[in-house]
Amino acid sequence: MDTEKSLAALELAVQRLREAEVALNAARADVETEAVAAAQAGQDLDEVTALSGIPTGDLRTLSAQLGEIPPR
Repeated sequence: MDTEKSLAALELAVQRLREAEVALNAARADVETEAVAAAQAGQDLDEVTALSGIPTGDLRTLSAQLGEIPPR
């Protein structure tokens, strides 16, 4: 593989990585928002924590930062 092809392959791989990171960040934000909404709706915090992977203290912090989340 010559240098140009090698660099082109690297550029494509970097672009795929960046796109995957954007998607991951969006998914993480969705999980955080839904977890806070579930907690605010009165769901059991232990269950929300277990399902989302977000510790209870972090849920409380996120809830304070996000404020009231209207139901969908």
